[in-house]
Amino acid sequence: MILNYIKITLRYLWRNRLFTALNILGLSIGICACWTIFRIVDYEFSFDKKHPEGERIYQIVNRSIFEGEEGGFGGVPLGILPSLDVNIEGLESVAPVYSQYMLKVELLGSKGSNQTIEEPEHIIATLPSYFEMVPYQWLLGNPASALDAPDHVVLTESRARQYFPNLPIESIVHQSLTYYSMNDTVVRHISGVVKDLDYPSSFTAKEFYPVSKDDLASTVWMGMNSRNTLFVKVKENHGTKAVLDFINKKNEELTREFREKFKYEGWFEALSLQQKHFAAEYSGGERTANKNVLYGLIGIAFFLLTLAGINYINLTTAQLPQRSKEIGVRKTLGSSPRALTTHFMVETFAIVLFAFLLAVPLSFLFSKTFDEFIPEGLTKFDNYSAMIFFAVGLLSLITFFSALYPAWLITKVRTVNVLKGQGDKIRGARLSFRKALIIFQFVIAQVFIIGALIIGQQLQYTLQKDMGFNYEAVITANIPYKSLDRNVDPHLFKQKLEKYPEISAISLGHLPLNNSVWGNVLFFEKDTAKTQVSVNFKYGDEDYLDFYKFNLIAGRHAVPADSTNEYIVNEALVKAFGFENPQQAIGQLLYDAEQKAYPIVGVVADFHQHNFKSKIEPLVIVTSTDQLNSFNIKLSSSHPAQWNETIKSIEKEWKTIYPNSPFEFKFYDETIENLYETEQKTAKLITLATTVCIIISCLGLFGLATLTAFQRTKEIGVRKVLGASISGIVRLLSTDFVKLVLIAILIASPIAWWAMNKWLEDFAYRIEIQWWMFAIAGILAITIALITVSSQAIKAAVANPVDSLRDE
Repeated sequence: MILNYIKITLRYLWRNRLFTALNILGLSIGICACWTIFRIVDYEFSFDKKHPEGERIYQIVNRSIFEGEEGGFGGVPLGILPSLDVNIEGLESVAPVYSQYMLKVELLGSKGSNQTIEEPEHIIATLPSYFEMVPYQWLLGNPASALDAPDHVVLTESRARQYFPNLPIESIVHQSLTYYSMNDTVVRHISGVVKDLDYPSSFTAKEFYPVSKDDLASTVWMGMNSRNTLFVKVKENHGTKAVLDFINKKNEELTREFREKFKYEGWFEALSLQQKHFAAEYSGGERTANKNVLYGLIGIAFFLLTLAGINYINLTTAQLPQRSKEIGVRKTLGSSPRALTTHFMVETFAIVLFAFLLAVPLSFLFSKTFDEFIPEGLTKFDNYSAMIFFAVGLLSLITFFSALYPAWLITKVRTVNVLKGQGDKIRGARLSFRKALIIFQFVIAQVFIIGALIIGQQLQYTLQKDMGFNYEAVITANIPYKSLDRNVDPHLFKQKLEKYPEISAISLGHLPLNNSVWGNVLFFEKDTAKTQVSVNFKYGDEDYLDFYKFNLIAGRHAVPADSTNEYIVNEALVKAFGFENPQQAIGQLLYDAEQKAYPIVGVVADFHQHNFKSKIEPLVIVTSTDQLNSFNIKLSSSHPAQWNETIKSIEKEWKTIYPNSPFEFKFYDETIENLYETEQKTAKLITLATTVCIIISCLGLFGLATLTAFQRTKEIGVRKVLGASISGIVRLLSTDFVKLVLIAILIASPIAWWAMNKWLEDFAYRIEIQWWMFAIAGILAITIALITVSSQAIKAAVANPVDSLRDE
């Protein structure tokens, strides 16, 4: 019986190739999106889930309130580790993870020559307890003694293969590695090799060596660094309360004076390992994920799949009048409702299966074309059981829900009506339901169209708005501070470039707009009152203000000096300290925590220091001869065609000054664009989702227009005989669909307005949502709908009425 169903199904699908293709294409796009998003979401939510006893592991993190704002930080003071007593109730073990920066690692090559690995990543200092907490499989060495000497180091298998690709693992132990840091050089001996974790984990280290004696004896509780993190493992049936009580009591005792002086509140909390991958504010540099983004992706997948299912239901129910004779004959020959339903389920399953097969190459094509959306490590992650379960479940759900309503309609066909020639009057196959489905499709598409338009407008606004400084034709390069060239005076390179006429200006200093912060607290005393303000700092040389054309609205430039003694401030700082106007601030003294006084000698107009999600904050510009981190080079804007040659000249001079460091530069406008990388990805994703929504909706609209034109063949022929024009017939066939799109626009507009307002709340400087945005989106949707249905409408309108009436 089933074999017979399959044969009949394949014949029917081939006979109706157009609608079969439309159904398969629509479903395959929805399945492709759903499958790709499932892979991303499954990967992100798999982090640390396979970690044995992961529910008992916590990261100690810092919370603080300063100037009314609460924030979190993943780093801890070095003094916490030595103070923790293993006898604290419920505490089983403590493991520090102190990330280490190395300029390079040098090793003896297979041919006797030294090989160098520049700036290797994922190196940490830790204790043997780390290997009790993280279940590495040991290939060589003993976890109890691998870190028992200060010159020992343990490698993961992947790092061992990187360093010694031609040596068997057994020969790697006792090999020597020379580590070059910013301060010293240390030779370490490999004491063990562990297998890389075979599941997504927040523990990403590849090299491990012992924590230094100084760090183990530290009593410092004031300074925190995001590279110094601490993990604890509690005993079964115990929480972290006793551990946190101990830490916070110590913190209260040792930092009371500092907190009272700076009106600062700080305490420590425990972040569970299960939450760490989604806690971006506590990240020490490891990649994190945003749960809201993942839930948004799930929503997009649901809507796209729903659109594809609606598309199938619309096309299938619209074809039922043409299949009424087939259904009537089957019922006359004794087919039961159950048999008809089973046959239709088999037909739907075949279409869904073909769509699944087409979705496989589409998913691969998407991964290659839009690789920026694919998380790092996903290609190596295979959760086969979840993938099989999801594929089977998705196939079953799509088949069941897509076939449910059309199958029910099939069972309602009355044989008597078919024999009377009334097969087009299938009870229950009401046009109103199909119209509702079309409206739902275009509501979703319209929300995405409006969203894509508003996001694009906000990005355009952020990139075109006056930043408060000039960055046209500016390239920037970091001053080498990680390599062997770090001790070279950067002013030598500046002097080399000043002789080139095709370079308009050059300055040393911080980038005016970036998301890194150099901050401090400053005080101003007036009468008996004392005002305290958190201030950002930027350093530049004597050419810095002129280079970026900051608007100096009061005072003068600062005089460069080895020791900082003059401040240039912005308008936001003037307001924060309560000065009535910029001129009043000139000559006033600001004090740091050590009571050292600094006069304000100039005020510049506010300019943006961070992306548009942040308000302009109080700022001090210091004219300095040190603490400069970037070369700012302005090319001659009148000769852009010569820029490539100029950059080659700059690189040539760079190699003479910094032979050990590559010349890596960026145009500053590109750097500013990169600050909005997340928003740009969101825009691309919404645009992609919008395109898919429109394609799926138009596939259904095209199919329905084709069927409508077919079903109204006789009517169109009669109208033409009675003198109807081609434009009138096209308008007749198109009007119904345009009305549906207009209804969808009315429903979608308030939904899109609410959603986009929520998204724009993250921006301190944002566009205002205007009526014309909705108008453009509506016109676009109507235009797309008209283009979709007009081809079939025109085809029906120009047909010879004699042929249509003779066919009837």
